[in-house]
Amino acid sequence: MAKANMEWLDAIAHRANVSLTRVEEVLTARHIVPTPVLPAPRRMKLLSITFGGVKLEVEDKGAYTFEWPDLGEGLWGMMTDRNLRGKSSIMEVVRWMLRGKPSTNLQDDVRAWIQNASVRFELDGVEHEIQVDCREGARGSMSRRTSTAGAATVVASFSSDKQFEAVMSDFFLRAFSMESLATWRDSESEDKSGQTVVHGWPALSGAMFIGTNYDVVLGDLPATTGTQARLMQMYLGVPWVSTLASATAARKLVDSGNELDNRRRSQAARSRQARVAEIEVQLEEKRASLSALPSDESIQAELSQLSRRYAESRRREKAMQERLDRETVAEDQASAAYLQDRRDLQAHKDSTAAGAIFRLLDPTCCPRCDHEIDKEKKKKEAISHACAVCGEGISGSEDADVIREELEASVKASKAAFDKVQKAKKQAGDDLVALHEDVDRIEARRDELTSQLGTFEARRLLANEIAILEGRLEEARFDPGVSDVVDDEPAVLKAIVVETESRLKAVRDEFLEEVSTSLLRYAQSFGMHSLSKAELRGNANLFLVKGGADTSFSKVTKGERLRLKVATVLAMIQVGERRGIGRHPGLIMIDSPAAQEVAPEDLKGLLSGLEGVREELPHLQIFVAGITSPAMHEFIPGNRRKEAINGGYLW
Repeated sequence: MAKANMEWLDAIAHRANVSLTRVEEVLTARHIVPTPVLPAPRRMKLLSITFGGVKLEVEDKGAYTFEWPDLGEGLWGMMTDRNLRGKSSIMEVVRWMLRGKPSTNLQDDVRAWIQNASVRFELDGVEHEIQVDCREGARGSMSRRTSTAGAATVVASFSSDKQFEAVMSDFFLRAFSMESLATWRDSESEDKSGQTVVHGWPALSGAMFIGTNYDVVLGDLPATTGTQARLMQMYLGVPWVSTLASATAARKLVDSGNELDNRRRSQAARSRQARVAEIEVQLEEKRASLSALPSDESIQAELSQLSRRYAESRRREKAMQERLDRETVAEDQASAAYLQDRRDLQAHKDSTAAGAIFRLLDPTCCPRCDHEIDKEKKKKEAISHACAVCGEGISGSEDADVIREELEASVKASKAAFDKVQKAKKQAGDDLVALHEDVDRIEARRDELTSQLGTFEARRLLANEIAILEGRLEEARFDPGVSDVVDDEPAVLKAIVVETESRLKAVRDEFLEEVSTSLLRYAQSFGMHSLSKAELRGNANLFLVKGGADTSFSKVTKGERLRLKVATVLAMIQVGERRGIGRHPGLIMIDSPAAQEVAPEDLKGLLSGLEGVREELPHLQIFVAGITSPAMHEFIPGNRRKEAINGGYLW
């Protein structure tokens, strides 16, 4: 074995181009143990099965006890003339005791009815007993008796379901020199990672129990778990099985970790780019703010200019106000003159109109004293144009026209003067408003600049913020890249897998050829006469030629799958026994074969074949649970079966 290990290590070191020391470091770190040679098979048989308790809410309710003592090698049967009468439950209790954990096939009500259970078995001539109190969890012990007269020695005790499972797993893995199988399970998460899943004794013990689920050739775990090939190789006695399983799982774990690291690096690069863009935007804003913030010197210079402008605008504003005042007085005077001229003109017009009317009168006496106006006065009035009554002169129409023209000329002149003064006043008012607005703008700008005086602290803070952002930008742009140190662990693990697999395949393929030959012979003896070829492949797939047509295990009927499962297990045991390296302990429990589309003559063939195997492999102990039938009676003697009739229960 030491020589085989060294050859294996040398081959791995050469394949990975590393030192032996490095290979050993990886093996130790990943808990990979070389198994070039497997120990000789160990044989196990049940000696007795006992369990009891109280049934509740059923037709045969009450206390019960089931006992099946004096068991040994050979073919044993559990049969009833109706279904659901306790056949499968007996097998499930045995399975529970040997695994330390009930399977999902054990019904909850049945589990609740069991208060205590005990199974005695012999392992290479040494008697062992498992005793369990099931009323509140699992409490009990496992003991060993080295001689018939000797006292029993407690091997282990347990006080909970978890401890019970751990005790049985530890015991049987050690007893059969088996190792847990490590497989890789891909994750459905977004990062597409996975995890290593370790299958222990509950999975390995599946090769001893053939239930009513025939989806896989060996065991009872789904094909998706990836355990079928490993179970086959383990029980067949192929070396390097657990080593390859551990190395493969470790390699996938490392590869998954590297892939995850690559995805994280890509994500980090995208995050860096986004961060750089964000910082650059902030930096641009801060720099713009600093550029927009003037210095005190420039503010003082602009304030000085504004002061000069302010003084000049104030001076002009005062002058313009004085001008406006003058223009307002002139406007008032022009308006008064214009109004007076208009009044004079209107008075003249009114007087001229009234004179014209009065001149048409020809009074004969004075309107006051009634003194008669003589003809001489009227004649004189016509010559001198003096009123015959009052002696005043009487103007004619020519004089009135001259006066009206002069008055109209005065009105026109005063109107022109008024318009001119009014326009000048409006201009002065507009100029004054503009000056007021300019003064307001100057004052607002002066206040704004005054508030900006002393911005040294603000500029300093902005400069500090810019420096910080520049540092963050440099940090964000930094790409750590990939380490220059080459990680050789993936290469070493790949070399371990390739080298181990090549050694395993060399032995496995030779074994499988023998197993396939025995499998075909057993299946034909079980009634599958149309089967002409059976090839068990390295991935635990079973290729068949049936009736001249190619087919496979998953495509035949359930009854045929049952017989092929039994034939596969028996062929593995037979080849392993012949080579002295098989791992199967020799205990097989088959549940309800007649329920799986097996015709009576085929059931007879199956039982006949099992009896023939018993002669070939006398250490085998095979339990068959099924409906009472002539075939069951023919091949299973009365003292080797538990039977219930007339619709009764086995327990």
